[in-house]
Amino acid sequence: MGISNTVTQVKARVASDTNLSKQEMDPLVAEAIELLPYDNLYVWNASIDGVVVQLRTNNFHLLDFWVDNWFPAPLEGIQPHGIIYAITGVPKREPHAYYCSQNHTAVFINSDYYGQCKSWALGLVADFMEMQCNVHSIHGAMVDIGGCGIAFIAPTGTGKSTHSYGLALSVPNARIHSDDWFYVDYESGGGGPRATAYISERQFYLRTDMASSFPRLAEVFNRCKLENVGDTYDQVPNSRAMLDPRWIGGDGSFVYVTRIMAVVLLRRDSHSPPHLKLKPQEAIDILKLGEYTVQPGAGSRETWGQTKREPFYNPYLLMRDEERTHLQEEFFHHMFNCTEVHILNTGVESIPESQKRILEIVQACSLNRDQ
Repeated sequence: MGISNTVTQVKARVASDTNLSKQEMDPLVAEAIELLPYDNLYVWNASIDGVVVQLRTNNFHLLDFWVDNWFPAPLEGIQPHGIIYAITGVPKREPHAYYCSQNHTAVFINSDYYGQCKSWALGLVADFMEMQCNVHSIHGAMVDIGGCGIAFIAPTGTGKSTHSYGLALSVPNARIHSDDWFYVDYESGGGGPRATAYISERQFYLRTDMASSFPRLAEVFNRCKLENVGDTYDQVPNSRAMLDPRWIGGDGSFVYVTRIMAVVLLRRDSHSPPHLKLKPQEAIDILKLGEYTVQPGAGSRETWGQTKREPFYNPYLLMRDEERTHLQEEFFHHMFNCTEVHILNTGVESIPESQKRILEIVQACSLNRDQ
């Protein structure tokens, strides 16, 4: 299966410190530089929504997925906005990750798992863009249906990718926009307030267990670079493929920019109603609390079934303080002033039943847009 399959030593996020001062980070950076001699160093600049993030590593798997994942940025004549040092093979050191917001720098020690490297790149960009450029970063999936952007915001394992790809594979005028993360600009004009979403990734780092629901994806995964896949695509929890979204259905199946018309929150339990339309403050309260049940394949096995909290359903936000929480609330107020917001419970209905509800939401949004 696949053109390659890398089995990493670390298969989940490692312990981390994300609130280091520059004084605390400086010796870690000095150590990283010493551990990355010129003849064992890979360097690549990525452009993530215009923010340049540089990876410096001695691990080819991390470089390989990094190069495929992002749009490239020049290496010469440009200073990166942030740097990620990722060093493996350091003796007598437990895997650990560190981040400093002051200089937008991260250091990974002994972690070859690409998932955390990718998520911290997005978190670094969010830390930069939200504070300095007033751009909202959202952990979610997006699909455009007939010009209407439908955003799915939810905890891992509740169906963001399942529904976005399910719609793209079954609805003739549906196009994939984002699988995991997108950026939103809010603007006002003669037509009233609007929210415009932009992509973050060139290729998607996609869970391969989706192939059990969508056999078409298994055919595509056979031509992808893989991470931690077992004998079947759904054998190992959180196994991944690096997928070009155009492989789903050609250039016409993918869109870079879309106007968000509706937001669909997802939850998975056995008791909540299958569908509710929410008022803006109701939706913000749900997002701010971020309560969810850990699904199989999300997080470590011993946490499956536990109830946890992830404010704004966004595990990628590296900095969490009162100022940034208030900023997130303001961003979502802007969004819900120009979109509808609904919540679906994927634990009490089948995928086709939930997607029928989503298409009804799209139809209502299209009618409102055309009036």
